[in-house]
Amino acid sequence: MRNFRSCLAALLLSTLLIILLVGCGGGNSGGETTPMPPQTGDLSLFPNNELLVSPAEVDTAQVIVLDARRSDAEYNAGHIPGAILAKPSIFEKDGMLLPPVELATILGNMGISRTSKIVIYDNTSASRGSAGRLFWMLEYLGCTDVTILNGGWDQWKAQDMEWETEPATLPPTVFTAEVNPEVKYVTKEYVAEHFLPTPDAGFILIDVRTDEEYQGTQLNSTDPRLGHIPNAISFPYSKCFNSDKTILNFKDLKLLLENQGISVDKEMVAYSTIGHRSGFFYFLCRLMGYSNVSNYNGSIVDWGKAEPIGDYPMKTGLEP
Repeated sequence: MRNFRSCLAALLLSTLLIILLVGCGGGNSGGETTPMPPQTGDLSLFPNNELLVSPAEVDTAQVIVLDARRSDAEYNAGHIPGAILAKPSIFEKDGMLLPPVELATILGNMGISRTSKIVIYDNTSASRGSAGRLFWMLEYLGCTDVTILNGGWDQWKAQDMEWETEPATLPPTVFTAEVNPEVKYVTKEYVAEHFLPTPDAGFILIDVRTDEEYQGTQLNSTDPRLGHIPNAISFPYSKCFNSDKTILNFKDLKLLLENQGISVDKEMVAYSTIGHRSGFFYFLCRLMGYSNVSNYNGSIVDWGKAEPIGDYPMKTGLEP
């Protein structure tokens, strides 16, 4: 009888412990709140979410689609129906953006006007920022209805959208450039003035290249010198993509930026090799609602060639 009572007491104690453990694990005790669900794919939280479109939202009959990939071969192998090839090299010389009057002639001959409704795509990280550079350029020239395809060609194919191989053209038109004063055209002199020998208060310089390029352990064929501009923080732009090549959700992207001290109250200047990846960073900041961001045209190629070298120094290693 004593053994039975002992077993019954042990059973009741075990049951009570289980109930207590389950109770402690549930509910919102202690003021805790239920975690927010993942936001991947939710574009509504971006302050300027109208700048980013999904493949399903692209009406090729109502917009001009620009293929900003880097080669004729990529375009000829397959592109969005009606897309016009707009590879970066046609808008620049020696890594520098052509003057507005020349750009206007090129765009007009492509059938694009300043008021055209435009969707840009590339093959995301493999294009090293081409779509962002084109977006920045068009906003600089005064275009007001320009968007980027989220996930680019990667997502277009992944979602089994229609595509074609025949080249597309539009009849020539007139592009009248009206340089947007809010899109600051940054030069090496501007960078040197505000970031050397120390950054001005409220200014931040951002190197969006790879860690290896920033540290000076990798030299691209176009790079004049190793390393980074002094006082620049490293923020590789490739961190901003999900594994499916779409852009990170608002929450994660905001956290990434703020962890590097990149916030809306700073005057931001971004650079890369020749301004392509930093052009995409410009787009990301516009998407996030950060208006005080600039793309350094020519970037490290322009800086590295500048003379005298002492006025435009470079630094290697991890430190800014």
